[in-house]
Amino acid sequence: HLIDRLLAGGLLPRGSAIGFISSAAGLGWEANLPVLKEYLAITDFDEATKWAVENGKADYMWSKQAVCAYVATQAMPLLKQGIRINAICPGPTDTPLAQTNKETWLGFGADYRAELGIEAATSLEQAYPLLFLVSDAASAINGITIVTDSGYFSAGLTEVFPPATPIVRFLSGR
Repeated sequence: HLIDRLLAGGLLPRGSAIGFISSAAGLGWEANLPVLKEYLAITDFDEATKWAVENGKADYMWSKQAVCAYVATQAMPLLKQGIRINAICPGPTDTPLAQTNKETWLGFGADYRAELGIEAATSLEQAYPLLFLVSDAASAINGITIVTDSGYFSAGLTEVFPPATPIVRFLSGR
């Protein structure tokens, strides 16, 4: 809705870039692409909400898969207008909200970070890749969702860090 309004108002001229923040929870979106495209085709907020509830998709994972699918499906149409779109999927980030739910939000991947001797990312550390994606330095990058989790997802996918493998397989739909 916001992007459509900005486009209609001429507020996203050629050379603009859009940056989204998704989540690793959205990384299995490719397996659900036909249903996601159906959902994303609904332009009315109330109708989209109704569809999500009626189809059992009114949850965090679905909303993040929708973000990832939106970025991928809109990359070409937006680039025809000279506008790029990309996203990041951050790992645990130490924010005030995360601190209020520390065990849930910062507990994820804590074993991985402990083994590496690193901390959860700061907001600024997550902002840097997003700022890169919307900068001219990333002009060749479009329609991509980059995982910014200090390598947790890759380590689980490749079984380099076996404790991450089951959740990574689940999140990626493998």
